[in-house]
Amino acid sequence: MPQKRTRSSRPVEKAGSQEEKFPSGNYIVFLSHSSRDTWLAVQLKKKMIETEIPGLEVWLDEFSLTGGEEINLALRAGMMRSFEVIVIVSNESLRSQWVAWEIGMAAAWKKRITPLLNNVDYDAMAPLKGVKSYELNMFERFLIELRRRATKPSRV
Repeated sequence: MPQKRTRSSRPVEKAGSQEEKFPSGNYIVFLSHSSRDTWLAVQLKKKMIETEIPGLEVWLDEFSLTGGEEINLALRAGMMRSFEVIVIVSNESLRSQWVAWEIGMAAAWKKRITPLLNNVDYDAMAPLKGVKSYELNMFERFLIELRRRATKPSRV
């Protein structure tokens, strides 16, 4: 039987259509960044959407949170729904407690984590040492790989 991903990204056995496999029908990525890198995060989200990857949805706090929401609960919900996490690693994010918290949550939930490096060394953020990362100038290459994962029939 084909596998279905639950909101926690753990596969469970169940037959059915693509819509049954993925409640929103989308491949959701969570974009983690420092608030000081918001402009860059918005530009990356636009680029991902412009690439027209079928079913791609980008969770970005600027657009996904509403006034009055409890931030940590909203971040957990967004992360839980996602299949992978993209982390903008910059000098700003290296000092951000929120980014460190999001990386820890993603690791605990065994999410795929891809660091995007913005003028920092690949080993600048200790929890991400040993994880394949991309310099921002290689973002197009990352998008090719993202398309492959997002459109993979089983997405498991």
